[in-house]
Amino acid sequence: MSTTRPATAIGCAPLASAGLSTRPLIAVIEDDYRSSMALSMLIDDWGYSCIAARSCLEAVQTLGHRLTNVSAIITDIEIEGEMRGVNDALALATMIGHPVPTIITTGHSDVVWVTSPFPVVGKPFDPDILHRWLLHNLGPSLQ
Repeated sequence: MSTTRPATAIGCAPLASAGLSTRPLIAVIEDDYRSSMALSMLIDDWGYSCIAARSCLEAVQTLGHRLTNVSAIITDIEIEGEMRGVNDALALATMIGHPVPTIITTGHSDVVWVTSPFPVVGKPFDPDILHRWLLHNLGPSLQ
């Protein structure tokens, strides 16, 4: 069974309402469909809005004018078979126009080798780690 997702991005909340929402908007960059869905559901359950995309480019295209509303970025280190998650996150933050809290996830067992200006968490991880990170960086959501 393939873990690639269809060509469209997955939004946790309808994009129209995500743009109008007072809930912080989280951009998830993850090319594994199951991981993307799991993260999306958790983020939505915690009361944040989110958009999940397979790449930085897809996130930018999907968000459109809502790009500047992104409050945090969660990205896998490996996107489309390349170790480019950090670069994608940096590029996305540059396009947003200001620093954005970012966390990197990785399924590689040896996360020590990852050179990143962002925190790195190994998969699988306890969802409470991510929730605490969001609370620390964004505060509680306004459900």
